[in-house]
Amino acid sequence: MSGPVQQPRGGQRTGIVENWETRQRHRQEANAGGWKGFAFVAVAIVLLLVGGWFAARPVLGPAITGLFEENPGIINMPVVADLLRAELGDRLGVPAGTSDQEVDFVIEPGETIDEIQEKLVAAGLLTDTLAFKYLVVNDRVDQLIQAGPYALTPLMSPREIVGRLAGPPDPPTPVITLALRPGLRIEQIVAYLQQQAATTELEMDPREFRDLAQDPSPELRDEFAFLSNVPKGNSLEGFLAGGVYEVPIDITADEFLRLLLEQWRDDSGDLVAQARKKGVDFYDAMTIASLVEREAKVDKDRARIAGVYWNRLNPRLNGPTAGLMQADPTVVYAADSEALEDIGIARWPEYLFWDTLGVDLNTVEVPRTLDSFQTYRNPGLPDWPIATPTRKSLEAALTPNTKKKLLFFYACPGSDSHKFSKSIGGHEKNIRTCT
Repeated sequence: MSGPVQQPRGGQRTGIVENWETRQRHRQEANAGGWKGFAFVAVAIVLLLVGGWFAARPVLGPAITGLFEENPGIINMPVVADLLRAELGDRLGVPAGTSDQEVDFVIEPGETIDEIQEKLVAAGLLTDTLAFKYLVVNDRVDQLIQAGPYALTPLMSPREIVGRLAGPPDPPTPVITLALRPGLRIEQIVAYLQQQAATTELEMDPREFRDLAQDPSPELRDEFAFLSNVPKGNSLEGFLAGGVYEVPIDITADEFLRLLLEQWRDDSGDLVAQARKKGVDFYDAMTIASLVEREAKVDKDRARIAGVYWNRLNPRLNGPTAGLMQADPTVVYAADSEALEDIGIARWPEYLFWDTLGVDLNTVEVPRTLDSFQTYRNPGLPDWPIATPTRKSLEAALTPNTKKKLLFFYACPGSDSHKFSKSIGGHEKNIRTCT
């Protein structure tokens, strides 16, 4: 799996930019325009000879401009280039804007000058398309442009833009591989990014990534429809997909966050509609899936563990547990959150996440804001997922094994698989079998 930020192949010719007016799909129109051009230029020369430059130019200028836009090839005819240059005047040096903020403009292999011009306009780098076209054709820059990245700014004039495009592309930005294993919580991702920023060329600010992930903007929520399942005020916990990402070293926190969300959409986004069809609250399923992700060691246990948690939410079944989830990972999550706050973000890379607390979890005190994660005391689900679950865990949460009405599970020390039971007596028996 790789992210959508790909480096263009610098130094490749665009391939279809020469002889602009004779491209195959417009050959007939271009040739017809050429004959019109010859006739017009002949008349223009006569008018110039008879009336002189200053008298004829106001009449000829607008007409020659319109003809040039239809058929750029007429620039090779006598007087046309001079008429166009006079008509454009100072426009060749007028920029599109006042910002000197660099825009990463990429020319893809095979793009035409028309397409490049449209992209420049869309990027806010160009407003005077006639000036751009004149410079490209008159200076024969269409023969020089190569595919690749170019750093441009709105403060650059058409002359400066064309001059930059006539040169070689910028060197490709170095890339780095970021590998996020499945089942991480946001703070683990931040700690990993801090470690990468300290030991590699990664330029991203991990603190900015944390802030964006903890407090997603309304624009981000609108961009990714599946985030409508996230209650306002909650973070993006649960939706930051693990995987191996090859990214530029200068990728921003916002870009990387979007990359993880896009990957989650590709991996699991279809499950949102599946939950809707089943009448299941997807955020609840996501939360249960995050518990399954932390508990299950083998795939065959996922659906049954999910079934246990759903059954503990069912008032008709959860008498023996009083509606308590009694999920060890939620208590550890809350304890870790408090410890991470205390030590500060700079020390997160050295923190041991998800370590067993070594005490009766019913006795663990957690901050009031995290009360719902003390699931040995407070019934119901915690307020949000505790990590990003894999698709297998999400599928288990959406299709749980609830048929046997299981309420308890236990894994013997050193074992990957769990033993399941319906009653507290059966649960205690399973524990005894481990000794």
